[in-house]
Amino acid sequence: MKKHIKRIVGIALAIGLLALIFFNKDGLLSSRNDRSAFVSGRAAQMLPVQTMVATEAPLNDVLVAAGTVMADEQVEVAAEASGRITSISFTEGSFVRAGELLATINNADLLAQADRNNFQLRLAESREERQRQLLERQGISQQTYDQVLTELNALRAEASLLEAQLEKTRIRAPFDGVLGLRYLSEGSYVSPGTKLVRLARIQPVKIEFSVPERYVAYVKKGVSVNFSVDNTAELYQASIYAIEPVVDKQSRAITARAVYSNASAAVVPGSFARVELPLMNLSKVLQVKAEALIPEMGQNKVFVYRGGKAQPVIVNTGIRTDRMVQITSGIQAGDTVITSGLLQLRPGMAVEIRQNSQP
Repeated sequence: MKKHIKRIVGIALAIGLLALIFFNKDGLLSSRNDRSAFVSGRAAQMLPVQTMVATEAPLNDVLVAAGTVMADEQVEVAAEASGRITSISFTEGSFVRAGELLATINNADLLAQADRNNFQLRLAESREERQRQLLERQGISQQTYDQVLTELNALRAEASLLEAQLEKTRIRAPFDGVLGLRYLSEGSYVSPGTKLVRLARIQPVKIEFSVPERYVAYVKKGVSVNFSVDNTAELYQASIYAIEPVVDKQSRAITARAVYSNASAAVVPGSFARVELPLMNLSKVLQVKAEALIPEMGQNKVFVYRGGKAQPVIVNTGIRTDRMVQITSGIQAGDTVITSGLLQLRPGMAVEIRQNSQP
């Protein structure tokens, strides 16, 4: 019995010795595996972040306002008289000059009256000339001559009236511009106010926009504003030329208009315009990206990368744009500011820079 127990104990000791040798050589108890496990745990605690170097650079403070592109001149060309359209003399989408004939309304009766008046006028002019010669020789009285002269002047007035009525039947372009789509056809019956076609002058164009009353001091004649439209990514520059003299009581805003040459006709009237009014231009200020700023308890702070760790710093700010924020105190030029992972950061946390960008 004692021999049997000794044999079992010996076998157990042998198995334990073999296991110890195995694990120390390649297994879990090897010093190499212990080191690697420590390194991986440390790496797991480091937060990968993106950073930027705080630098001094120009910073422009602008007010963004919604605006509308307007044609320099625009009108719905309409009829002034009643009647049937007998001819249309323009092509849709074409450029026309001021005074160019666009359409004619039936005016046959007025033309006939004008012809009759013309005959009567020539006869009255001849009669007036003969009566004036007789008056000079004392052949007739002044009263007789005055009656003839009155008849002549009445016919001249009637001729002017007929010409004015005829002109109402001739629809002309009021200014140079581009025609739009035609609303009517030949043979259509029109009355005063019936629209025929739209005419617009699109070179230059006007940009109308409104700004809150507290920015009135920045809205002045001659100030340049930048604007963009949705149909292109290009940024255009216009100049303010007119301002409303009073603030609107409903919106508490003031309306201004700027003019842009639109030489290429790329800006289409009626488009929405995003207008940028300059408020302040600073030539050299310390600034960081807006996403690096953390508001906290009525203050602002940023995390700065120092010695491989994230350290919070209270900062004071100045003007702000959609991308950048001016820093007036708290950090210096050259400090590395963390711009990502801000929700996970804690004071003194180890971080690893994955990307360092410039403003």
